[in-house]
Amino acid sequence: MKKLLLLFSLCAVCIFNFAQDSNSELLKKLVEKNILSQSEADSLRLPQKKSLSQTTSKIREAFNTPYMRFGGYGLFMYRYNDLSSVKHNAEARVIFVSMRGELTKNLKYFILAEFVKPRPYEFYAEWTPANEFNFRAGQMKTPLSLENQMSLTDIEGILNTRSISALIGMGDDVQAKQNGLNNTGRDVGIMTYGNLFKTQTHDLLEYKVGLYQGTGINTSENNNSKDFAANILLQPVKGFRIGGGAYFGEARYAIANGAVVDNHVRNRWIVSSDYRTERVYARAEWITANDGSISKEGLHGMGMYYFIPKKLNAFAKVDYLNQNKDINSEVIDYTLGVNYHFYGPCRLQLNYTYSDYSKSWGTSNSNTVLGQLQIVF
Repeated sequence: MKKLLLLFSLCAVCIFNFAQDSNSELLKKLVEKNILSQSEADSLRLPQKKSLSQTTSKIREAFNTPYMRFGGYGLFMYRYNDLSSVKHNAEARVIFVSMRGELTKNLKYFILAEFVKPRPYEFYAEWTPANEFNFRAGQMKTPLSLENQMSLTDIEGILNTRSISALIGMGDDVQAKQNGLNNTGRDVGIMTYGNLFKTQTHDLLEYKVGLYQGTGINTSENNNSKDFAANILLQPVKGFRIGGGAYFGEARYAIANGAVVDNHVRNRWIVSSDYRTERVYARAEWITANDGSISKEGLHGMGMYYFIPKKLNAFAKVDYLNQNKDINSEVIDYTLGVNYHFYGPCRLQLNYTYSDYSKSWGTSNSNTVLGQLQIVF
């Protein structure tokens, strides 16, 4: 009877001490004194309380498996422009959520959707059998321009360079007349890509070749032709790339009087180069374009320096755009900016842009200040 009472008392003490995270030492002493066997002591131990970090890790593991991994980012922007009727404005610019996964070793998928103005931006599957050859099908970025391949979370400025936006399928491109959207350099199609001639430190050549509908994101085909895009980059030394590409396509859209512009030529040629080290990143791109009978041209150069690697940088950029070379419809943007990464890719950004317009634009020169909070998750 005494032994039963002793065991009952010990059980009560162990349960109480577990709540106080001190039962392990007591049970160890009882085993040493041969009051309890090791198996009896083990049976009295309850699972240890999990820490917050362990719980968070378990949640991440549950929602991030090789088959399904979630991510995304949000951008909150402030804008001041001295020519705007509303000079100051702050807004949630975008909230992107992504999902990716590997169904098999070489079969992958990616989905990207936006929630401020809800719509899907990317959804594709890809087969990646080798570094030298891969195949992708779905809605994706077209393989033209170095800047166009970069996420908004990675480019140096808050907004895309104006010449890129106007000529590589973004908000100012004639392609937007087909669906009224900023197509963000994306379209529906197929693409092959890969890296060739590997050295000890890097790949010498990168290529991307694709066929696209030419109608932009979330928009059905409207003619019987497909657009062709290709880009090749050489990397003679690690960190320095130079190359170029071309885009040949057509656009079909309605104009103000209700008439339809059919078989509108939309061709681009581009030369690109960039250089990257731990502290320095520089990029330059020249684009010439033919939109129907209108010849266009864009050229930008940018240099960025990290005062603290991966933390604090500043950049300067000059961007030239001629929307119609016959009448010299020119604008030059001069931009200065600072980026502070306060936690990994999360950052605070500040940009100032002075825009110098030619008379044919019909507007005065302007000053724009942008601030942005970027959260990546």
